[in-house]
Amino acid sequence: MLASPPPDRPVSRPTPRALQGRRDPAARVRPVDWAATGRSDAAAAEPPSASLPRRRARTLELPRPQAPEQPGYADRPLRIVEDDLRVVGAEEATQEQIVLAVADPEDAWTADAGVSDHFQRGDLTVQVRRLDNAVIGVFATRYALSVRPEEFERTPETAMLAAGPSARRGLGTRHPTTRRELLARMEEAGFVIAPGSTHGRVSHPEHPGLFVPMASTPSDVRFTRHAVAQIRRVFGIDLRR
Repeated sequence: MLASPPPDRPVSRPTPRALQGRRDPAARVRPVDWAATGRSDAAAAEPPSASLPRRRARTLELPRPQAPEQPGYADRPLRIVEDDLRVVGAEEATQEQIVLAVADPEDAWTADAGVSDHFQRGDLTVQVRRLDNAVIGVFATRYALSVRPEEFERTPETAMLAAGPSARRGLGTRHPTTRRELLARMEEAGFVIAPGSTHGRVSHPEHPGLFVPMASTPSDVRFTRHAVAQIRRVFGIDLRR
C-alpha cells in the first residue's frame, strides 16, 4: 500500500512536457465491428445512440384474475352431514336440537378469524363453517367453553349484519319493520308458518328438516330483524329489500 504524502508537501502533477511521447490510452481500444452483427452499412455507420432512441422503461401491469367470491354461511341453507361432524360430549343430540341451536342461540362467538361460528343454546353448542354453512361440530357447552381461547369475538347477532332502515322508514327499508310486513315477505318467499301456543314454527317445503321458531306475541322491538337473521342463517333466504 502506497503511503500518502505528508500534508505539508504539495502533490506534484504531471506536466504536458512529461506526458509528451506517451500513447493515448483511448487509442488502444479496438473499434466495434458492426458488420459482424449482420447490420447494413448505413446502420453500422450510425452510432447506437442515434439509431436507438432512449426511452424510459415502462412497467406493464398485467390484469389480475379476480378471485371468485366465496359465499358466506348465510348464502345457502344449513347443511348437516353426520360423516363431517365432530361430536364431543353431545352424542345424543338430535338434528332438531342442532337446528334450534343455530336458529335461536343464546350466545354466539367466533374464535378462528371468522372461518366458523359457534352457536350455544343450553347444554349444546354447534359449530358452523361459514364457507358452505355446514355444521362441522356438535359439542357439550361445558366442553366448548373449556376449549374456547381467551381471545374470541362474541357475535350474538352474527347474521344480522349492519344494515339498518332507510331515512323514510316503513316500506322500502332493507328489513321489514312490522310483523305484517314480515309475514307478507315470508309468504312471498314460500314459507309455511305452523301456529303454536307461544311459538310458531317456520318451515319451507324446499328445505325439509329445517325450521325457525317464531314468537306468537313478540315483545322485542327488533323482532323483525331477529326473524330475518334467523331465516337467513338457517334457510339461506334473504328477506331484506
